[in-house]
Parts: sequence; structure tokens; C-alpha cells
Amino acid sequence: MKKRILAILLATVLVMAAFSGCGSAPAAPSQGGGNTQTPESGSQGGEAPYEVTLMYIVGGDYPDQALVEQAMKDLVLQELNMKLNIVTVPSTYSTQLMLMLTSGEKLDVFPMPADGSGPLSYITNGYIQDLGPLLDLHGDKVEAIYGEESKIANINGFVYAIPMNKERDYAGGMIMRKDILDECGIDVGENCSKLTKLEDMTDIFAAVHAKFPDMIVFGGDYIYTPASIFLGRGIDNLGNEFGVLLDPANDTTVSNWYESDEYLRRVNLMRQWYQAGYVQKDMATSNDSGTTQMRAGNLFCDFDLTKPYRAVEAEQATGFPCVCFDFDEPIKNGCTILDGWSIASNSENPEKAMEFLNWVYGSAEFNNLMNWGIEGEHFVYVDKGNSPIVDFPEGKDLDSVGYHMNRGWEMPNQYAAGIWAGNPEDLPEAMARYNNNMKVSKAYGFLFDGAEFETELANLNSVREKYAYAIGSGSVDPEVELPKFNAELYAAGLQTIMDAKQEQLDAWLASK
Repeated sequence: MKKRILAILLATVLVMAAFSGCGSAPAAPSQGGGNTQTPESGSQGGEAPYEVTLMYIVGGDYPDQALVEQAMKDLVLQELNMKLNIVTVPSTYSTQLMLMLTSGEKLDVFPMPADGSGPLSYITNGYIQDLGPLLDLHGDKVEAIYGEESKIANINGFVYAIPMNKERDYAGGMIMRKDILDECGIDVGENCSKLTKLEDMTDIFAAVHAKFPDMIVFGGDYIYTPASIFLGRGIDNLGNEFGVLLDPANDTTVSNWYESDEYLRRVNLMRQWYQAGYVQKDMATSNDSGTTQMRAGNLFCDFDLTKPYRAVEAEQATGFPCVCFDFDEPIKNGCTILDGWSIASNSENPEKAMEFLNWVYGSAEFNNLMNWGIEGEHFVYVDKGNSPIVDFPEGKDLDSVGYHMNRGWEMPNQYAAGIWAGNPEDLPEAMARYNNNMKVSKAYGFLFDGAEFETELANLNSVREKYAYAIGSGSVDPEVELPKFNAELYAAGLQTIMDAKQEQLDAWLASK
């Protein structure tokens, strides 16, 4: 059961069946970005169908995964006259991807991991195609979504990915179980309007701890803390955390996040919570997501990326009513486009791979299959033809349905597919407004090129692993450990990286 829950819940990118007794693809839903291509449009002069290999992340094994994969294959053959080979990875995605890329094994399309190495290593090692010229040839559906930002995921003009169609940034926020708040008599107001700053959580944690002394009040995965460089929003990390813009909408000065007043405020607060017994004791090393722990009933609150209607997603994933307190402000920055869909240099025909990827961005059927499964078996439209809302078929739920990825953030274009019940019908428009009204970093579109600094970056990553998660979880005293952390960062080459970032950023700004 634990494996099943992990398959349904995990994070935190990026599969599946034909109807019972029938091997044909499901009928096209009436909502979303369908396509008008015919089988002949994917072939050239009667040549054999190209076999496109698609690799992506799943949380684990779904009972009906093979069925859904077959439906995906049927659809691709029908629409593009291409054979689809699917490689799914339930864990250790970056490792498995690297094995395929370095071995020369056939691979076409995959989601770029948003890990510490970033896309630069994939570019410098020659693992991926430059998508710029390919988008010019076969990018009409991508361009219809992103317009002039179709090639925004680039380093020095090399387009390494097409971004997933999702938020261009997030707020950092606390996700809390509403039923626990109610039992404690805590009123946070509509949309947590009575909470204004991170310190407001202290009294809430104290009340929950007093009433439920055996429950973990705050916990989750080790990188998911308010002090995390990956998730502490409002800054622009320019591609990695070693030199950031602390006020990116107004100032382009590269600074050390780990010496900032804001970082010190957050780690001191985490230390206070830890010493009070509110924080999961092994959080500095935990790999169990807050979602998983909350669904198991062991956790009141975790920190995560938040956005409009994030509480609806949290309730779907945990089984408990949730509220979200957003205390960070989102800002468009280069970090949020690190993850996207790329084409491997191993591809035998990059143009065919781009034809496939471009089609996927416009296909409601494919995105539905990938995320929700087979219509009628794993999901249904509640009012097909009049509403894009989808839900479980009658008599099925999260635990009994045979397939339910619910990983919209990994889909190429989640908004082409059905919108899960609980969200508003105009979710795509709402998210577009969210993106359009977001503040923009002065460095939006810039990513640091660290190819000449591999040794320094490797050493800095080692120092971060040694200190950041223990300090960020509150399990060690920041007054003692933070000065050591910063001293070792500078000894490992932090100033060199910061100076290089500043030089590259200044040149990029001057060229605009």
C-alpha cells in the first residue's frame, strides 16, 4: 500500500490502457487542444513509421499502467504514424537518464531534471539537441502556447528544453490540515488571510503540539523548508544557489544567500521550532515527502511550492482538507524554466522527435492519458461537451482506480487536458493571469554558464550538502554552524562564482 501511495503522490517530473476488451485509442474529448493531423501527416512518402522513445518519471507501478501505455501507443500511431516506445522510471530518474544518455541507447524525448547540475551539464557534455532550429521547423503548437517565450529555456542561445505549461514561478508556503486547525479552534481566515508572516506559524504549531503531542507538527523531505534555496522564493538564483539576486525585480547585484538577513531569519526560526519539538527530528535526512506523511495521518504541516488552488491539489493528494499560507512572493526567474521537455542527442531523427513533442503540446487526448488514464475507466468528464471538469468514475476513488498520475507539473501541457474536480473550470485562464501579473526578475531569461567552473561548483555542492540541510531543518545551531558554512563556501570558490555570475549577467543585460 505504501508503494501505491508513493506512486500516486510523488513529487514533488513527470504511464497506462485501452478500454476493457478493446485495443483502440479512446475517443477525443471535446475539451482541450485537440489536433487535426492525420496518420499520413507523420510519415514521408510511405516510409516505415519512426519509432520515438519517450522517457519520463512515475512514482511507482500502477495496476493499469500497461493498459494506458498501450492506449498512448495506439493514439500516436493513429495520429502521427509513429511507433511509441515508452520508458518509465519510478525513482532515481536522473541516474537512469544519465545511463541512457551516456550509453548511446536510443532516446528521443524526456523531461530535463530540475536537479543541482542543471541543464548546462547536459549542453556541455553534448547530451541534448539545440531545440531552437527544430522549433522553427516544427513548433507551431508550442508557439501557440508560449509566443515569444517559446525559446526562453536557453543558455547563450542554446534552447535546451520546452517548458512544461505551468506556473512560471511559485510562492513558498505552508500547507496545513484544516481538520486539525478546526479541532484546535484556530481560525486562519479565508485563504489564511489572518496570517501575514512566517513567524505567525509559531503559535499555531504550539497549539497543535499541545493538543496532538504525538503528531509531527512540521516535517517532510529534507529540502522542503522555508530556508531552502530551492524553495525560498522571491529571489533569483541564476541557475544555482551560489550567488543570487536578493531583490531581483529591482537590483541586479549578485549576493550570497547564506549571508543574507532573510536566510538568517528563517534558519533561526527553524531552530526555535526544532527546539520546541515541532519539527520532525530526522528532517535533515528524510526522503519522505510531506504529502506522503500527511496522507498517512502523521503530519500536520509541510512546506511546499504554492500557487492558486494549491489547497485543492493538496486535498486530492493527502485525502485531508487543506489550507495554504503563502508567505513568499513568486517572481519570474530563470530557475523556474530549468525543467522542461528536451530531445536527446541520441535521437536517430531529431526532426521526428520534435514533430512528436510539438504534437503532444497540442493533444488533449495524450495529456489526458498520461495524467488521468483512460476516459471511462480511470476518469470521466462530469458534463462532457459543456465543462472541462473530470473526476473519478462512479464507484472509484484514489485507492481503487487503476491509474491516476496527477502530476500536472510534469505534463507537457496539462491545460490541454481535463481539469480535475475541485478546481475552477477557468483554471488555464486563472493560471495565465497568475503568470502575466507576476513580478519579473531583471535577469529573467538569463542562466549562468558555469562550464569553466566545474571544480568550484562541485566543491561548493559538497559544502552545501555538509551544512545546508542540517541548518535549514533547525537540527543544528545556526549561530555555531552558519559561520563555518560560509567560511567553507568562500574557501571552495564562492566568490569566484559570484564574480563570474556578475560579469556574465552584466554582459547579458548590456546586450538586451
